[in-house]
Amino acid sequence: MTEQASAGGLALLGVPPLPGLDGIDRHIADLDAAVAHHRGLAAESGRAHRLAGANSGPAADAVDGHVTGRDGITFTAGDLAGRLSNLAGTLRFTRETLVWVGGLLTGLAALAVAAVAYAPHLLPRLRAIAVKLSTRLREITARLGALMRGMSTNLTNRRVDRVADRFHDAWRAPRRLPDGTYDPRVKTTTDAAWIKKHDTDQVDIANTRYRDLPADWKRENQESARVGVQLVDEARVSGVDVRGERFMEEASSVVHDKWLVRNRDWAPEEQRRPYELLSEAEKEKDRDVIRMVLGI
Repeated sequence: MTEQASAGGLALLGVPPLPGLDGIDRHIADLDAAVAHHRGLAAESGRAHRLAGANSGPAADAVDGHVTGRDGITFTAGDLAGRLSNLAGTLRFTRETLVWVGGLLTGLAALAVAAVAYAPHLLPRLRAIAVKLSTRLREITARLGALMRGMSTNLTNRRVDRVADRFHDAWRAPRRLPDGTYDPRVKTTTDAAWIKKHDTDQVDIANTRYRDLPADWKRENQESARVGVQLVDEARVSGVDVRGERFMEEASSVVHDKWLVRNRDWAPEEQRRPYELLSEAEKEKDRDVIRMVLGI
């Protein structure tokens, strides 16, 4: 049956044209490439770990932590490869389902064309079946869209948390003491779940890892990280050179403006100035946001 005849048959059945599969095929190919890339990273990190294991000292310890630590390459690359592989498998199954339902609708379209000439009384029954299949097709595509949006949101949130984690470690680094702890900085939290778990509303944010902070003391790091991730992602989509000086200055200016909106009530006078009038030290704080995003 020709494409034109199929479209005519679907029109007789009162259902829209069938969705194309090119977009799904591109997603599957991109995911397969990403899986291969991250599995390669995990394999390379394993070799680096074995090499570092033959040595000792601070440098070897740093490599070991970078490779096998909680946020190390081996774990994050392997974990992401597994997640992306599962998603690619889901997309393949969804594609097969779409092809199957589309094939049924195409068959019904052919019957509808024939029914017009030879059995008009069958058209209402064919339409009822086609409407059910078309509804099912829309449900599948809607779930597919939700799945892809959910994947995008999850990956973005993971990047935001990793950047925010680095912000926190960078902030407390100057407070590090010879024994490995940090000069205490006790704050009050309003995070009810955290208070219930720890039986106190006092938190030493300097001696608490980012992931263990209450929600209100994670928030500022998360907000800055989210702004940075969004700026870098939008720039990449637009083909902007995110490593260039122009992007760095424009993005850092936006980071500063967004920070000022959130913190104007308490910000010192020197930090309330427009980005271009800030001191180099203050500008560097905003640039570091973009650098950390680019480093993830």
